[in-house]
Amino acid sequence: MMKKRLCLVLALCLALGLSVPALGETSFLTITNPGMATAAPEAADPEAAPEEADPEAAPEEIPPLEEVPAPAAEPAPVDNGTLLLSFVGDCSLGDAYGSRNTPLSLTKVILEQGTAWPFSTALPFLSADDCSFANLEVVLTTYERGRNKQTAFPLIGRPEFARALTEGSVEVVNTVNNHCMDYGAQGYTESLAALAEQGIQNFGSLFRKEHPEWDVVTTRTVKGCKIGMVGLSYPQNADLQRIRDRITRLRDEGCQLVIVSLHWGREKKYPEPNAGQYTFAKKVIEAGADMIWGHHPHVLQPVCFYQGKPIMFSTGNFIFGTIADMNPYTGIFQLRYRLDGAGNPTLESLHVVPMKTHHKYGEYRPELLQAEEEIRACYGRLVSKKRVNGFDNLPQDFLTTGTVYVLEDGNLSTGRP
Repeated sequence: MMKKRLCLVLALCLALGLSVPALGETSFLTITNPGMATAAPEAADPEAAPEEADPEAAPEEIPPLEEVPAPAAEPAPVDNGTLLLSFVGDCSLGDAYGSRNTPLSLTKVILEQGTAWPFSTALPFLSADDCSFANLEVVLTTYERGRNKQTAFPLIGRPEFARALTEGSVEVVNTVNNHCMDYGAQGYTESLAALAEQGIQNFGSLFRKEHPEWDVVTTRTVKGCKIGMVGLSYPQNADLQRIRDRITRLRDEGCQLVIVSLHWGREKKYPEPNAGQYTFAKKVIEAGADMIWGHHPHVLQPVCFYQGKPIMFSTGNFIFGTIADMNPYTGIFQLRYRLDGAGNPTLESLHVVPMKTHHKYGEYRPELLQAEEEIRACYGRLVSKKRVNGFDNLPQDFLTTGTVYVLEDGNLSTGRP
């Protein structure tokens, strides 16, 4: 209800040409470690099987969490019954450097149609939830000369395009992926500043000795539930201890729900995650994560459950101006939690709003699917065709319902309990 009211205020502000204030109750936790490795996120091969970490190695030391005070905001209600979180995949909000000025580029379309355009078809869903998350896979910068010439498609958008997230009712973005350093340290710094100016919360860990402030773990309190977020790009087994440490610190800080975002997997033509991802996902859930939100392959991949916790291996592209000629199906992944009086969440259901992306002809906005055969085809990419011990696939009935309920015993059902 609160987001619906905010959406009406937002629409009025836009109609009157007024600036939009930062929304929501937010707090930030930053984990810093000057001694961490300096490898860029693209240094590891996401398709390679992760190397096993040394079980005898001493755990990495992490200094205490530093909490940055949030802006003053109206206190969130302690108990509003349910908590609805939405997740979408890769959002470029710009183009590859070489195509940014072409007539039908996403950059040109946003300049002509306005920053409300990209998420306008998804806004009815994102504005009706309690918090929306997106993977921001672009650098919002004017520092073009910092372009990494070794990258085939360095993605760039104008800093003012961060407003598209505010107008699209997206509150939180993961910024750590294989494109975040396409324009070097200055480009990434400008990108984070552009998000901050629009009141968009970011998270994700870049392990750079000279930039410890880029190792960001974030919290956000929604409806009295304190949510913690951890994000890594191209994770390897050696990163498992880092994830465990961050989850532990978030729990110690009172987080009731922990999201782990992983930029991982094989790109474009692979409909299923590899065996190593299942193994890694199992360990992340066992480390205390309540869900895994995956992205990078640019196409949808299956959703599975482990110990009753959802693993979204790949949420696909959502708004992407550079890549074409691949499966277009995407969706808004919505997790609904039941809250008790103290804000403690219990997962109730997962629903996917079926959509498809557009990469050509100047559209780019995701389109809500209407035809039954297309809806089944979209959902079909989320139902795994293989069985992995300990993991529960989505039921076949999901192809028609698009919703799965988590029962008290941890089993899945497409019928409302």
